Amino acid sequence: MISTLIGYLAEGLKYLMIFCDKITGQRYWLSLLLFALIIKLVLFPFGIKQQKSQQKLAKLRPKEEAIRRKYKGREDQEAMRSMNEEIQLMYRENKYSQFGGCLPMLIQMPVLFSLYYIIQNPLYYICRFGKAQIEVIMETFNRLTGYSGASAYQNLTIKATSYLSSGENLNRLIDALPVDGTVPTGAADAAGKAFADYGAFRADLASQLTGKAYPNFKMFGFIDLSVTPSEKFWWYILVPLVTFAILWGTAKLQKKFTYQPISAETQQKNPTMKMMEFAMPAISAVFAYSLPSALALYWVYQNVLGFGQQVLLNKMFPTPKMTDAEIKEALREADRQAYEARKAEEKKKKSIHEEDRMMSEMNRKNIVPEGWVEPMGPSSHKSEGGEPKGKKSKAIGRADMKNDKEEDGRDPSKK
Repeated sequence: MISTLIGYLAEGLKYLMIFCDKITGQRYWLSLLLFALIIKLVLFPFGIKQQKSQQKLAKLRPKEEAIRRKYKGREDQEAMRSMNEEIQLMYRENKYSQFGGCLPMLIQMPVLFSLYYIIQNPLYYICRFGKAQIEVIMETFNRLTGYSGASAYQNLTIKATSYLSSGENLNRLIDALPVDGTVPTGAADAAGKAFADYGAFRADLASQLTGKAYPNFKMFGFIDLSVTPSEKFWWYILVPLVTFAILWGTAKLQKKFTYQPISAETQQKNPTMKMMEFAMPAISAVFAYSLPSALALYWVYQNVLGFGQQVLLNKMFPTPKMTDAEIKEALREADRQAYEARKAEEKKKKSIHEEDRMMSEMNRKNIVPEGWVEPMGPSSHKSEGGEPKGKKSKAIGRADMKNDKEEDGRDPSKK
């Protein structure tokens, strides 16, 4: 599902990459730079939103610090839960969302994965050959160069594209196309019509090969961005090393221009979090070692441009610094709110206690409050003397009735 969505995104981004390739005269290292710059410009409004979110969080820092100081020295689970609940309530009351700045990161990841598709298969995404044509081109390329590792790349064609960017190699490959064979499944001409025989297919493919413009993967004339460092160790080992150094360095510098919440500052003191600062650039270096150098170059562009964007946003929307006076004011405000809440609770308890006392006093004096309506039911009826007619009163009533009958049955002469 995810790979399908990324594939659709790559289909859309390929037109941007084709545009960049034409603008830069097929110089691929410049095409990647222009592509990364355009992506940053498109996502710049999200960067502004993220910076404003950090700005709001920085303004709430004194209040958060006041809440944390209330629970200072208490590390039990109940205290931590109460502290986090108070902080989240404070965020909600001030309309701050902790996920407000995550959108740019969520968008950039699919773009990076889709660009991986484009970089790995430029014959399809940039040169716009059909899959059937690419199959024959790769078969001929492997036969000419002896490159047996093409199957490991799942028919990804960056090396063949780099090979075809040379006019001499292009003519050599056209001459080496099989003369006889069968038309590959799904092969069709520009109009979408299936080829009647292999000869027509070969002639059309040779014409396409001659008329295409191929990206030039050479950088400064001697760096080949189609090379994978793991296959051509030599000095290309510098590619992952330089990638690690730049990604780690820009991350450290960017942190100085990015607001760090209190929770993040606390976590960074943890040795595990310090290791994570090296882990992410190290993972990128591993990928840079096992993938074509063009992708590592894009990562470098993306991080350098990201650092420049963060510096610019910090100038446009600077995050306020927390002062001791603000912390003291926040502590006083927190104490005032706690005092008012405590007094309100005491007043409530006192009111309930006073009401109970008054009701008890009225019951003792048999006083009916004004407006009181006697509930219906035998248990609530009162006798003339004010006593409730419970089991005891019923028993007394039965005894009186018995005495009356006995008196009525006596002889009148005995009276």
